[in-house]
Amino acid sequence: MAGDRLAIEGGEPTISEPLPPWPWFTEEIIQAAMEPLRSGRVNYWTGELGMKFEESFARWNGSKYCITTTSGTSALHTAVASLGIGPGDEVIVPSYTFIATSFCVVQAGAIPVFADVRRNDHCIDPEDIERKITDRTAAIIPVHLYGNVCEMDEILEVAERHDLKVIEDCAEAHGATYKGRKVGTLGDVGCFSFCQNKTFTTGGEGGAVTTDDEDLAWRCRSFRDHGYDVEKRLSLLEAEGTLPYIHVRVGFNYRMTEMQSAIGLKELERIDTWNLPRRRRNGEILLEELRDCEEILYLPIHNKEKQNGFYVFPIVLNLERLTADKKTILEALKAEGLPVWREFWPQCYKERAFTEHNGFGRYKFPFESKEYTDPNSVRYEKVHCPNAAWLEERTFIVHCYPTLEEEHMRLIADGIKKVLRHYSRGG
Repeated sequence: MAGDRLAIEGGEPTISEPLPPWPWFTEEIIQAAMEPLRSGRVNYWTGELGMKFEESFARWNGSKYCITTTSGTSALHTAVASLGIGPGDEVIVPSYTFIATSFCVVQAGAIPVFADVRRNDHCIDPEDIERKITDRTAAIIPVHLYGNVCEMDEILEVAERHDLKVIEDCAEAHGATYKGRKVGTLGDVGCFSFCQNKTFTTGGEGGAVTTDDEDLAWRCRSFRDHGYDVEKRLSLLEAEGTLPYIHVRVGFNYRMTEMQSAIGLKELERIDTWNLPRRRRNGEILLEELRDCEEILYLPIHNKEKQNGFYVFPIVLNLERLTADKKTILEALKAEGLPVWREFWPQCYKERAFTEHNGFGRYKFPFESKEYTDPNSVRYEKVHCPNAAWLEERTFIVHCYPTLEEEHMRLIADGIKKVLRHYSRGG
């Protein structure tokens, strides 16, 4: 263990060598991604890997259907639009998450309404969801943030009582479970991101929608493919040359490439044997090492009922027991060579897109559409989610990539304790 003098003050850093990176691809995965290029069958409709990956991911996640997309953002847009949500509707989203969760609602022509989160798990508060429901509310998008799992029974009960759809944002929680069921199988639809830094990646970008509703699955397939009548095409593939190009709805081109699907298939082969087990081990080491640290208020929730996905490891500081603010502590942690970063965007309603109503076109649709929008719902300058703001002042994250070894995690824990001990008020 390094000495007690902080690296930021000239001491020896806890970790001096570069840590293993993420993502990391084996030579076998790299070669698999090259095969579609060699064959020339690189498009979803000319190759066979896209549908194979969808079937495999659905099976792995415990869902009946999977529809792959270009990103987690396009997966969310596909889900919202395919559920029939649009102008005149409101969707309740957490204030504390990546911007895509609220932007997908605007992309569909609906209005995002921001709810607060709970301090202990960073996830949307079911009680605040209830407070934000109006006669325009159509859906709720709970986000399993950082790998923590939302309180789904309470959320689903609220949704059932008010006849609302539930769209799970699982971008940061691949493999996490709630009472034995994987996230993405609990609501009406689940949305995943396969971006480069996520738990599971398809080579930089990618995403997926999961559902058990067959009709919804067909609508999603159509929406991500220009609104094409995909169901008819798949039933008449042998008549491809004579099939009319029929579009039954307005849609987008959100199809994943065959190279991405090839990577996805290979990554699925190691997700339960290497990726997720090592993430859990790494997260559990930090839980064990830091559980008695009085300078920490909250660590990730991880138990039999809620198995964490450990995308990252969030730590909420007990500022009352520290002589420095989070920014100072974060800089000291970085100087120790630790893989740490700030919290992930807890007050989305402060973004200029919302406060300035910078929607679509000169009419700033949908924010200033009197016919479809309640003016009170878009007064974002008046929105304040106190728990999200409180967490923003106190939270930082630690990476727990599967490429990190047990010895790395012990050193990371040592470095955190070293810094917190230095800034502790003691007593």
